Amino acid sequence: MAERRVKDIYHKGVIFCRPNAPLQEVVRVMADTDIHAIVVAEKEGAEPMGVVSHVDAIAHYGEDLSQIKAADVMTPNVITIPENAPVSEAVKKMLESHIHRLVVVDERGTPLGILSTTDVIRDMRGSKWVWYMG
Repeated sequence: MAERRVKDIYHKGVIFCRPNAPLQEVVRVMADTDIHAIVVAEKEGAEPMGVVSHVDAIAHYGEDLSQIKAADVMTPNVITIPENAPVSEAVKKMLESHIHRLVVVDERGTPLGILSTTDVIRDMRGSKWVWYMG
């Protein structure tokens, strides 16, 4: 059986914000959509500049979120994975980088969606596992 590809399991579609978006708006979108990371880019479909994750956002709990910009809190140097890459390559990147999600891109580097550790776990659940209890 051929190894599964990222394109088979990732969340398609990208929620993005501009670098000058107030963190207050980013947090509202995260809460309203149950999304754990938002891609920061100059415009939709542009190369990602960073990602604002739940952890990035909660680091500013209690602060005036309307005065904080996405660019101020984002994790820069976005780690991406091509949609045609094997899932094992994505897992290796996640483990080596100590991150929970990768931005999935096409051959031009355009963001297509997010692959999270939850997506990988759900894919693993579909695998045939034998449990031994002693």
